[in-house]
Amino acid sequence: MRAPPFARYLSALTMRHLLALLLLAFTGPIVQAQIVANWDPKPFVTDSAMVFHDDLDFYLNSYSKQEIKGMRRMVNIWRMNFDKVIRATIDDIRTHSEGSGVATRTKDFELPVAQTGARYRLSADTGMVRVFMFGSITNPPARFQLPLWDALQRKYDSTRVRLFMIYGRELHPGDQKTYRDYPAPKSEHEKLAYAQELGRTVRIPVLVDGLNDAVLDSYGRAPNAAYVIDRDGNLVFRGTWADSRKVEYIVDTLLRWYDAGKPKRLKAD
Repeated sequence: MRAPPFARYLSALTMRHLLALLLLAFTGPIVQAQIVANWDPKPFVTDSAMVFHDDLDFYLNSYSKQEIKGMRRMVNIWRMNFDKVIRATIDDIRTHSEGSGVATRTKDFELPVAQTGARYRLSADTGMVRVFMFGSITNPPARFQLPLWDALQRKYDSTRVRLFMIYGRELHPGDQKTYRDYPAPKSEHEKLAYAQELGRTVRIPVLVDGLNDAVLDSYGRAPNAAYVIDRDGNLVFRGTWADSRKVEYIVDTLLRWYDAGKPKRLKAD
């Protein structure tokens, strides 16, 4: 029997995770300067916004060898049925995590905040630089990023910059090694409980996507993708995997640009 679309997607996505881990297991530590080698940080100015180059590579190339090892210990990637992985729909991966399926413009949403129960609407938060990533309690890269994003939010004036996470789809639900107590939620209540548990570990808001993952799907289905929305509501950066260092560079650059009066030309570095 052919696996359902979500199972095929999860299986294929985990295979990509595996390939990334295998590739990076044979590379040396990735230092801060290599961010530039993996991603062009220089923005460009359009008639309405400062825009940054996307980072839509599906490999976890921003992490060091030791960081990758730490994330590998969180999941049992070897228990998968390899034949099923090979048969997974690679086109689905490329469509939804590498480009053509990733959102090209801001898409509004309104979601509850796990920690408080209040509702947050993206379009009601204009005048702020907004940065969000997707994640879940069974998503090792998102778990790795959360304390780093907490630190970033403390760095910035909360009246100018808002960082948050959207609780999306489980990446390794029910994994028998670390996440055996977190199978894929079967109800909104179960998903909220997961998000609340994760939310107690961080200060940044954790918004809860619906059980159908409508917001995650609308932005491209990448499980730990990150997006930057400028003060005017423009989507100015998309990354397949969240990276606090890139986020910090982008936000710092945006704030300097706004403080300089949004000049049409960028000063040479």
